Amino acid sequence: MRTPRVALWLFGLYLLVYVGFMALSAFAPAAMAATPLAGLPVSLLYGLLLIGLAFLLAALYLRVAR
Repeated sequence: MRTPRVALWLFGLYLLVYVGFMALSAFAPAAMAATPLAGLPVSLLYGLLLIGLAFLLAALYLRVAR
């Protein structure tokens, strides 16, 4: 019965990060257009972070579910 609880926590964490992405996109588009690293916009970096986080959380869930 532990895995459903872990799944909800991981989903909640991802949802929180994703809502942050959406909020920045909606309410601070200038911040998302900034280019802090090698000319890459924050929106692209944040999007790549979301993809990486999804893989990381999936791997973590697989490890816990075994």
